[in-house]
Amino acid sequence: YYLDADDYGLLLDFKKNQEQIKNIITQNNGDRVKVDDRPYFIAVGYDVTVDLHAEYKKIIEMYEKNQASFPIRAFFGDLLEKPRRIKSYPIALINSKINMDQLLAINKAMQYPTAYIQGPPGTGKTNTIINTIVTGFFNERTILFASNNNHPIDAVFDKLRMMEYHGRIIPFPVIRLGNQEKLWESIVYIRNLMKAVAEVKVFNDTLDKRKGDRTTRAKQLTELLHKYEEYLELKERRETLLKILDYKGEGFHSANLIAFEADLRERQLRKIEEDLKAIPRIDEKDALALLDRNEEEFRQYLYFTSAKHIQRLNEEKYSDLREIIATENKEDALVRFGKYLQQTENIKKLQRVFPIIITTCISAHRLGEPGPLFDMTIIDEASQCNTAMALLPIIRGENLMLVGDPQQLNPVILLDEFTNKVLRKEYSVPDEYDYRKNSIYKVFLASDSVSDEILLHNHYRCNPKIIGFNNKKYYNSKLSVRTADDQAAPLVFVDVNNGNQQGKNTSRVEADKIISYVKANRDKSIGIITPFTNQSNLINRSLEKEGLTNVSCGTVHSFQGDEKDIILFSTALGNDTREGTYNWLKSNHELINVATSRPKEKLIILGDLRNIERLHTANGDDDDMYELVNYVRSEGKTVVSSKETQSRALGVKPYSTETENAFLETLNHALENIWLTQTKYTIHKEVPIAQVFQNNNTYDALFYTGRFDFVIYEKETSGEVPVLAIELDGKEHVENEVVSRRDAQKNRICAEHNLQLIRVENTYARRYNYIKDILINYFKRMH
Repeated sequence: YYLDADDYGLLLDFKKNQEQIKNIITQNNGDRVKVDDRPYFIAVGYDVTVDLHAEYKKIIEMYEKNQASFPIRAFFGDLLEKPRRIKSYPIALINSKINMDQLLAINKAMQYPTAYIQGPPGTGKTNTIINTIVTGFFNERTILFASNNNHPIDAVFDKLRMMEYHGRIIPFPVIRLGNQEKLWESIVYIRNLMKAVAEVKVFNDTLDKRKGDRTTRAKQLTELLHKYEEYLELKERRETLLKILDYKGEGFHSANLIAFEADLRERQLRKIEEDLKAIPRIDEKDALALLDRNEEEFRQYLYFTSAKHIQRLNEEKYSDLREIIATENKEDALVRFGKYLQQTENIKKLQRVFPIIITTCISAHRLGEPGPLFDMTIIDEASQCNTAMALLPIIRGENLMLVGDPQQLNPVILLDEFTNKVLRKEYSVPDEYDYRKNSIYKVFLASDSVSDEILLHNHYRCNPKIIGFNNKKYYNSKLSVRTADDQAAPLVFVDVNNGNQQGKNTSRVEADKIISYVKANRDKSIGIITPFTNQSNLINRSLEKEGLTNVSCGTVHSFQGDEKDIILFSTALGNDTREGTYNWLKSNHELINVATSRPKEKLIILGDLRNIERLHTANGDDDDMYELVNYVRSEGKTVVSSKETQSRALGVKPYSTETENAFLETLNHALENIWLTQTKYTIHKEVPIAQVFQNNNTYDALFYTGRFDFVIYEKETSGEVPVLAIELDGKEHVENEVVSRRDAQKNRICAEHNLQLIRVENTYARRYNYIKDILINYFKRMH
């Protein structure tokens, strides 16, 4: 907390550098901080204890019983083909402020076991979550909604509990749980809900009829979205086919593959093109036209259906819960309610009344025993959720919707880098599970290569010139900006002289100019962001001295998810700023992305241009901060270079070019060898290895439990002879020693029987499954 970025390296060897660290803290913080390094005995207590061993043991049990949920299998990279739709669920919306992206996101979340929604700044992710929850309630699904901190889940909870029908609050059956204070608030909240619905008359026949009417209308929208999904799927299949045809390996220069190429181009590609033409053009207007516009009728349905849920508390089975709710002694009520929630059977009973439960990730462990308790888990701000705690709500859901943005802030991780490296090496932890670098959102994207990711690409917050930098730099120019360019000078750079800095990473000149600006613009909502704690403290003291209590200054973490009319970005870079500090700032694209996407009307950057030029020259070309300053100075006219991302939603494939080329080259050679014989072939999927090598007894029984993904057989008069096998390998094929030994056995037996074996890593599973279908389609025709 008290060190700046260029001193962080000292922490890698704290024992050796502790005296130097102590001196730096004392020098930089004056009278505010005194370092006391005398020894003490300290009794450490925790407000929240989470037995992660007990939680994770459930994951092991699910795998042992072959009952691992789809989200858990996706987490471990075990999904090797795209999950099938669960069933059709009609979409029900609380408002008509919706677009095609959001409709697709809701549809994916309802119909697939895993859904990843990338929500860049200002694209309406909160509205998407609210409508997903309302749709889930309409379809009688139970939902656990969680996030790493209180801010995002409180925002959703407040919107759900404040919905109205004819001026009356809808008693929506959602409950907000969490720490002791939140539990007490929920007890009081339930009391008030029971009073509010006590006199409400609910006519079940009318409710059932209205739900049936809405379901019929909503199915039309669902069918349209299915067609759109089919359209996207066909486009991806076409892309795969074209990739095979365009591949420049020596395989397609061989006459042996001319027939194969002709089949792909003349039959299979033509069939896809015909199917694409057969699907009517679907745009946003088509989907929005099918939305049920009678919001009042739906709110009426929600009002009475919600009341019906709350009234269930009067049933005999809830007598124990009613006693807890009626307990006046706060401490007694909290103890009893906490114990009540720990029982799985009580959670299942509670879901009949409150099918929507909201809590933080860490508090999810208080909800029954670990295991699938809810139909769906939704996690907001998933890019800020660490892996360890995010798994707690994920374990408790049959399906999963992750909403986040890997281009924004990562979780704040206290584990130091040195210890992280030691642990990763000791336990062979691969890159995708690096605890310091990856949020739960990034882990799932890296591990699950087959599920879809939806981009919310319509931006509704910032002036087009403001968001233009972020759009080009971090979002592959995929954002469609829906705001008007009607503000004068939305981008402003204020050049200051920070030659005489009075403290480390501080600028009194910038602070004074900020105070003057705030005084002159009291009618605007203003936020002040700075990368450095020292500068934040300086500005906040100045604000307090001037009595400007309606404006706050903080580092970027305090502004995640927030928005203001105007953002003042104080860089505090001066003569004393060292290269290490600037190197940290210029490469922190998440910080820059969040900071510059908060303002709706105006972004003002304060900085010392001479020192920024000096620091840029010393730190190379890849400099987001320097590009931002030039972009603002030119009023958005400079060229912005795009940042490399790993996001399917931004049009970047999850597999590498190297992986693709290696696979296609190997496949082409294999196919060339097959066609040399000019005989008939057939193909089988999921073939047991023992069935392929029926007369081989040199390998143990464990080996024969394996399967090949698919096998191509040459047809001879004596029967079918296997000539080519392809196997899709999961992570365990690299990391697990037992599996690696078994793979070596497979390689040996294939060599002994002249069977060519092609291995495909599972990060290529999505594209590979399309290629497999192409091959099967061809060999079926040859057969």
